[in-house]
Amino acid sequence: MSGDMTIRRLEDMDSAALTYAEIKAIASGNPLVIEKAQVDAELIRLTRLRSAHAEEQYRIRASLRHSREEVQTWTERLANLREDLTLRQDTSGDKFRVELDKQTLDNRGIAGELLLRRAEKIKTRFGEDIRLGRFAGFDLSIRAGFNNTAELILRGKNSYSTRITDTALGTIRSLESVVQGFEERAARLESDIKDSQKRATELEAKVGSPFEKEERYHKLVNRQSEIEEKLDLTKNQAPNQLEAAENTEAIVQVEQPDNTETIKHKPARRMKV
Repeated sequence: MSGDMTIRRLEDMDSAALTYAEIKAIASGNPLVIEKAQVDAELIRLTRLRSAHAEEQYRIRASLRHSREEVQTWTERLANLREDLTLRQDTSGDKFRVELDKQTLDNRGIAGELLLRRAEKIKTRFGEDIRLGRFAGFDLSIRAGFNNTAELILRGKNSYSTRITDTALGTIRSLESVVQGFEERAARLESDIKDSQKRATELEAKVGSPFEKEERYHKLVNRQSEIEEKLDLTKNQAPNQLEAAENTEAIVQVEQPDNTETIKHKPARRMKV
């Protein structure tokens, strides 16, 4: 049910029909027939495990590629974030300033109220991105989202987003927390990069690992061919079937001899009138 073929307990049923040569070999009591059944069963099991190993190798390579891409993407994002840290302006306390529609505001309540009004106007314009001004040294835009929501976007070397809340001051606090959390974002990216690099190193060690029972598998394949050759299972079955048909015809002739007799016609009697 899970798709993992290495933990199955029930063997697959083989629906192959016995050939005439196989039936003949079984009837003869040939020990090679028993060995062939054992070899076939073991080969089925090893083939399943070999296939599972190949699939696991594919998954390992895909995971390795994904980990390497993560390292590259997050490394670039971290470099951009560090650059944004040098551009960030302090807006804490009385240093708060925001440019909206070419006006510079230092009152959080008023600025938040204006943002709420703009959000209400664009909620039905999904996906549209409208530039509002600047905040903390970055371009500030607003974008309509799902379910009549809106979000604020700050753009530097990276882009950072935050949701519009239900209140004016809540919206401003949400916006300020984005720029104040750059150091925390950088620490998370550094941790993620290290984790992905470690995972990539572990996966690299597993790439190309051989199937541990490969030698056993090939020995059984060769032995199977040898047994089939000895049991005459790889040859054309037509001569055997023809022999069976001839034997059957002979038996029928013995059991049913020709009883055909010559019928003599006697002259018909003449009736006296």
